[in-house]
Amino acid sequence: DHNISLESMGVTVNAVAGALKAFFADLPDPLIPYSLHQELLETSKIMDKTERLHELKEIVKKFHPVNYDVFKYVITHLNRVSQQYKTNFMTADNLSICFWPTLMRPDFENREFLSTTKIHQSIIETFIQQCQFFF
Repeated sequence: DHNISLESMGVTVNAVAGALKAFFADLPDPLIPYSLHQELLETSKIMDKTERLHELKEIVKKFHPVNYDVFKYVITHLNRVSQQYKTNFMTADNLSICFWPTLMRPDFENREFLSTTKIHQSIIETFIQQCQFFF
């Protein structure tokens, strides 16, 4: 309901972000399917930026339609938030740091995975920065 004003209800931005992150954490599978994580890592190694963006776009097309729609909505929203960075201090980099674990739900127990956290974060940053290209 777009007529609801969370601000007038006294709900803080942090509370909304926390609720969103909790929602994604409670899903049986992450929004970005585990089956695509390795492909994302491989794509991040492509040196040519244009080719890398096109490969990322192909991976996003593999999302389940519901995951695709939700991912598009979230990333587009994060892009809008990042455009207000002078006011909210939330650049695409900052937002990707906050949201990549929520969107990808990594296994932090896995030592191998720990070595790729910066890569995963930069992939989400790319989605945020280039959302018009992807969607």
